[in-house]
Amino acid sequence: MNRLPLRRGLALAILGLTAVALVVAGVVGVVALRAYLIERTDKQLRAAATLAGDRVAFVDTSDGRADALRGVIAPAGYVVEFRTAAGHVGRLAGPEDLAPGTFLADAPDAPPDGRVSPAVTVAGYRMVSVRSGGATVVVAIPLDPVRDTVRRLATVELITGAVVLVLLGLFARVLLARGLRPLDEITATAGAIAAGDLDRRVPTDAPPGTEVGRLTVAVNGMLTRIQLGLADAERSQERLRVFLADASHELRTPLTAVRGYLQLLRKGMVPPDARPDVLRRADDEAARMATIVDDLLYLARLDAEPVLRREPVDLVAVVRDALVDALAAQPDRPTDLDAPDRCTVTGDEEALRRVFTNLFANVRTHTPPDAAVRVSLAPGPRAATVAVADRGPGIPDGLAAHVFERFVRAESSTGSGLGLAIVAEIVRGHGGDVGVDSGPTGTTVTVTLPYDP
Repeated sequence: MNRLPLRRGLALAILGLTAVALVVAGVVGVVALRAYLIERTDKQLRAAATLAGDRVAFVDTSDGRADALRGVIAPAGYVVEFRTAAGHVGRLAGPEDLAPGTFLADAPDAPPDGRVSPAVTVAGYRMVSVRSGGATVVVAIPLDPVRDTVRRLATVELITGAVVLVLLGLFARVLLARGLRPLDEITATAGAIAAGDLDRRVPTDAPPGTEVGRLTVAVNGMLTRIQLGLADAERSQERLRVFLADASHELRTPLTAVRGYLQLLRKGMVPPDARPDVLRRADDEAARMATIVDDLLYLARLDAEPVLRREPVDLVAVVRDALVDALAAQPDRPTDLDAPDRCTVTGDEEALRRVFTNLFANVRTHTPPDAAVRVSLAPGPRAATVAVADRGPGIPDGLAAHVFERFVRAESSTGSGLGLAIVAEIVRGHGGDVGVDSGPTGTTVTVTLPYDP
C-alpha cells in the first residue's frame, strides 16, 4: 500500500478533523435548536389548551349540542377538536379537509383533574388534551415551522462548513508549503551531497528555537561531521597509500641486499676469508628488516587501538631508566639529568618508556659519541615537560618540520625513519604534545605530558 506524501497527508488530516468537528457541531446545533423549538411549542400548546378549557367551562353542554362549543373563540393558528360528554365530536379550528375527530383518535388521554396532558407528536402535529366541563378538548399545532427552521439552520451550517473547508484547505496548503519547505531543502541538499557537493548545507532561515530551526541545525551539524569524517577517511587512505609505498621501499632495500649476499654465497663467488663479513652484512640487513617490521607493527597497533592504558606512572623513573640504558650502549657520552625526585603522570608506562628509548636511540644514531646530552624534567601546573637536548650537528634544513612523520629521515641516516613517528603517536595518545628545535649547535626535542589526560 502506497503511503501518501507528507504534505497531502497532513492536509487531508487537517481537513478531515475539521470536517468531523463541523459535523459534530452542526448536529449538536440542530438537535439543540429542535429541542428548544419543541419545548417552546409545548409551552404554547399548554397555554392554548388551558385557554380553550377555561372557555369551554363557561359553555352549557348539558343538552349535548356541539353547536354550543362552536361559539367558543379558538386560538388562532391551532387545531382545536372537542368531544362532549354525550359523545358529540366537532372542530373549532383547523384545516377543513380533515374530518372532525381526526386528532381526537390519536390524542393522549386527558387527566381527570383538569390538567393538560403531556404533548405528543402525531403525523407532523404536536398535540395535547385537556378535560373541561365534561368535554375533552384537543389542541394541536403543525410542526412545519419547526422543521423549516431546523432545515434552514442545517442548510446554513452545510454551506458554511463547505466554505470553511475550502478556505481551510487553501490556507493549509500555503501554510504546509511554508512549513515543509525546509524538508524540501534538506532533500535537495542530500541530493547535491550525493552528487558530490560536500560543501552544500541547508539554509538556516528558520529561527533556531523552532522545531524546523533545530532540525536544520542538527542536519547541518550532521553534514559537517560527515564531511569531516569523509575527509579524515580520505586522509587516512592517502596516509595508508604513502605508508605502504614507503614501507615497500624501505623493506625492498634490505631484502635486495640479503638476497644478493645469499646468491653470491650460493654461487661460490665469495672468497672463504670474506664470507664472515658477507654473513655479517646479511645479518645486519635482516636485523634492519626486523626493526622496520617491529616498528610497523607497533604503529599499526597504535592506529587500531589508540586508547592506551591509564595508570599512575613515575615519569622521573621512566626517563632515568631509559637514560641508563642509553649510557650502557655509549658509556663515554657526556650526560646530564635535571629532574625532581618524583613526578607522577597518568599513562601507559610501557609506551612512555618506548618514547624516551626512541629519543635516546635517535641521539645515539645521529650525533657523535662525544656529543653531550642534557635531559631536563620540569613539572608544570597541569603538565610535565621533558626536554632532550644534544650538542650534535642538528637536523638538516627543511627536515625539522617533518621529523615526526613516518619514514622521514636524512639521506645519510641508516635508521628506519619510524622512531620519532612512534614517539609522536604515543605522546598524542596521552593527550600531550611533542616538538623539536634544531640548529647548527644541537637539537632539542620537547615532550609535554598532562598529569591527567
